[in-house]
Amino acid sequence: MAFIQNIGNLSVSMAIDYIRTFGILAPLVAFVLFMVQAALPVFPYVILAAAGGLLFGFKIGFLLAWLGALLGACLAYWICKLLGGDWAARKIKEQWGYDVKSMNGEMAFWSIVLARVVPVVPTPIINVAAALGGVPFWNFFFSSAIGKIPTAVLYTGLGVCLFRAQDIKLTLGIIAAIIFLFAAGRYILKKGRFNLPSSSSPRSSTSK
Repeated sequence: MAFIQNIGNLSVSMAIDYIRTFGILAPLVAFVLFMVQAALPVFPYVILAAAGGLLFGFKIGFLLAWLGALLGACLAYWICKLLGGDWAARKIKEQWGYDVKSMNGEMAFWSIVLARVVPVVPTPIINVAAALGGVPFWNFFFSSAIGKIPTAVLYTGLGVCLFRAQDIKLTLGIIAAIIFLFAAGRYILKKGRFNLPSSSSPRSSTSK
């Protein structure tokens, strides 16, 4: 209950304490939390991934962070696909100012990868835009799987390094990589070089 009440001010220690209360089911609970975060990010992914790395070690923590986030994104995709996504589209426009229904055509494979890697595009926008933009599921699945690897590695590794202080150089390297991703994302958006929907239509792509 304390976890839910303080979800807006969630910290790594709070996440760890909450997950630990489930004992042997802790990995399953962490996996479900990663799914929820990917579908509806009500708490920061970096905090949950860092907690997972500290609780379960880097390898298990990474798998939970990566697979959970991937399945959560797929769940959000299918919900929007089946229900039309009107409510989600309206909420995204109210909160972030993005009109996902104005996006035309299919979303390019590498555009989704970039959107996942560069942590400046809110996850719900990617999921809803892909579903409403007519992106094929397997295109969405594999591009999301690739795009989610860097942040899962960085944030899980950050939790292990920071809270166990095993390697200061590695910790600083991970922090530098995260800062670089944010800086690169801001630069790309500022220059207008990042566009979620593909500019090519299905007809033009098949003609090639």
